[in-house]
Amino acid sequence: MSDVNPYQQPQSEVAAQVPPSDVAIVAPKKVSVGQAVGWLGDGLKMLSGNWGVVLGALVVTFLIAIVLQIIPFLGPIAQFFIMPLLYGGIVAIFRRIDVSGNSEFADLFAGFSNQTGPLILMALAQLGVFIVLGAVFALLFAMIGGFSSFDPNNPSLHMSGGMALIGLVFFVAIILISMLFYFAVPLIYLGKQNVLEAMKNSLSACLRNFFPLLIYGIVASIIAILACIPFGLGLLFVMPILAAAYYVSFKQILMDA
Repeated sequence: MSDVNPYQQPQSEVAAQVPPSDVAIVAPKKVSVGQAVGWLGDGLKMLSGNWGVVLGALVVTFLIAIVLQIIPFLGPIAQFFIMPLLYGGIVAIFRRIDVSGNSEFADLFAGFSNQTGPLILMALAQLGVFIVLGAVFALLFAMIGGFSSFDPNNPSLHMSGGMALIGLVFFVAIILISMLFYFAVPLIYLGKQNVLEAMKNSLSACLRNFFPLLIYGIVASIIAILACIPFGLGLLFVMPILAAAYYVSFKQILMDA
């Protein structure tokens, strides 16, 4: 008699339908500048055989963002909460490529059914941080305006000095906020971390690797600018590489791999 159970579900098909989304997160590891720049090459290797799916996912994400932008009032609000879900889906695509070597376009929408609540809470946290930042800088502007009135003979001197100080503080604040959320999406989607834990670990990872990330960011920005020269067509080649490089950076710094 055959040992095959006719009622057993085919294991290979089930595995293909479920995005592999659970990973072990470790304390942030320090990488070298060479490793950071090497993310671009590693990302390019990841794309082998998966260019169509990755490029299609990025284009669809871009088009959704554009459509939401042109919808009055509700569109930009919806975009603020929908984009993190799509970013989670892009992470899911690269996780599947990393595990199996294959890609599924449907993974782009995995964030709408997996870790949806935490990703939306992350968007709310991001919105809250920017609201607080805006309130703080509005107060600083008001204070500088008040201080300048104490010297009616040279108010412009106080204003220019105050504006320079505000500009410096704003620049530092934006960098810190970017660090808070840089790795937050994969930490939430793949690491199943809560929002505060993801923000803390993202900040820690970025601070620990500030210089390598800075050099990588400069190199990636130069490449992206050069890609824009031929009517932006080069971005169709560069953006998938940068997206893959982002996943590689997360894997090297925060995954137990």
